[in-house]
Amino acid sequence: MRRFLGALAAIVVSIQTFAAPLDHGDLVRLTTRDGVTQSIFIESPAPNPDWVVVLFPGTPGALHLDATGATTLRGNFLVRSASHWLEAGDAVVLVDTPSDKADGVDDLFRLSSESFADSKAVVANVRQRFPNAKIALVGTSAGTVSVGNAAQRDPSLADAYVLTSPVTVSRRGGGTLASLDVDGTKYRGLVVSNQHDECASSPPYAAKQLADHNHFDFVSMDSGEGSGDKTTECQGHSPHGFLGIERQVLGGIQDWLLRKSEVAK
Repeated sequence: MRRFLGALAAIVVSIQTFAAPLDHGDLVRLTTRDGVTQSIFIESPAPNPDWVVVLFPGTPGALHLDATGATTLRGNFLVRSASHWLEAGDAVVLVDTPSDKADGVDDLFRLSSESFADSKAVVANVRQRFPNAKIALVGTSAGTVSVGNAAQRDPSLADAYVLTSPVTVSRRGGGTLASLDVDGTKYRGLVVSNQHDECASSPPYAAKQLADHNHFDFVSMDSGEGSGDKTTECQGHSPHGFLGIERQVLGGIQDWLLRKSEVAK
């Protein structure tokens, strides 16, 4: 774990624990399917970043993006800490739900071909905008189902896939990543879980099984901040959302993307 976090100080030395969500980027609306548009919010610290990190938040996924960024789900782990990536020199993309699911998506939709078509359109736009950059699809909680769907259908779509607090146990018949089958020896994948995650959809033991089955790298974090509240155990301000250890988690993911150290399995 020390090696996973070894470059943290150099990467995020000036970042506050709770950085503000993005609000100085560009709002882009893409046509993805017949009659359907997909909104994304793009912010970059430089014209030619090395990495573009595409963020898929958890339930319900709807950010209701406008010219100021996300107007909802601002407490989500990935949304509230998105500016960390800018400090690291990376471009960041917030992904909203498509126009035909403006109020949010369920996990079965996240596994669908329609959802994959939306993700493909997002990646195509990002590659056109940043032709020399590598692209990482990063999801948290239910957002990992969208990322896993892309990896399952076309693992060459992105350069890396990161699943934080992955959904592996179905609730009310919803979709999960339990059957994800990607060759991690050919395509880069990372699973990050919190040992104290109390959300029934993302038990830590199943995250490890998911990583092992796909030969993805795996990191287990250890923080219980925000635990014990049944009403928030699957929300952002809890161990499920890496409350209080945002810098460590994101710094470690950045380190992994740059291959500056060997990720402990």
